[in-house]
Amino acid sequence: MIYFLITLGSAVVVLSAQQANFRFDDLDGENAQNIVFHASYWLSNNPKLNPDFSNHRLGISTGYSSYFREIHDDRWILPDFDIIMRVTGNLSLTGKLYGFQLKKDAPHVIGSGFQYYFGKDDSKTWVSSIQRIDLKGVAHFRLTSITMNINKWFSGTLVDYCLGVGANIFKGRSYYKSIATLGNIEGQANFFSMDVIKPFNSFKSGIGFNIHPNYQLFRAYIMKNFF
Repeated sequence: MIYFLITLGSAVVVLSAQQANFRFDDLDGENAQNIVFHASYWLSNNPKLNPDFSNHRLGISTGYSSYFREIHDDRWILPDFDIIMRVTGNLSLTGKLYGFQLKKDAPHVIGSGFQYYFGKDDSKTWVSSIQRIDLKGVAHFRLTSITMNINKWFSGTLVDYCLGVGANIFKGRSYYKSIATLGNIEGQANFFSMDVIKPFNSFKSGIGFNIHPNYQLFRAYIMKNFF
């Protein structure tokens, strides 16, 4: 019970401390679409569960994501909060359901997906996953983000590694009338991902990167398993 309360408290801290600007004010169509791209790329994050070393049915992952470069003179720091539920030895369901407060918007994130584990009978080290996430509560646009990943797990003496490739496909709808040429916004980004996870007695701590030729996303998180 104490670890559940600590995890819940950590999630509250994460969701109350962030910064970003999802507004299109003073931007042309290309730069406004760039805002949507970065939002969708952030939503491509998914929880990392080693398929070979988990006897638990429920996990919560909470942390932050940030881009290495500023986005239109703003340093984006955004929350991550994921729930993962192990259904069978080969399948887990994932979900995002949370909201947070920015200076001008109150975004909320909602969506779900699944992870499928495969490999040798005694060692399932490959993971394929797909998720659909919606971003709502933003004044200037709505966004649907679909991400597909294939990851490979490696277990070390001190840390575990997760390497993979992914594709993020997004479709947005602008409600900002001042940009006449901006209506439906669509795009795709292919990326390479890398995570390093350190297991402790009662939780795991990790850092990860999504690497695109033009955009690099960094994340730091803790994950606690229950039941």
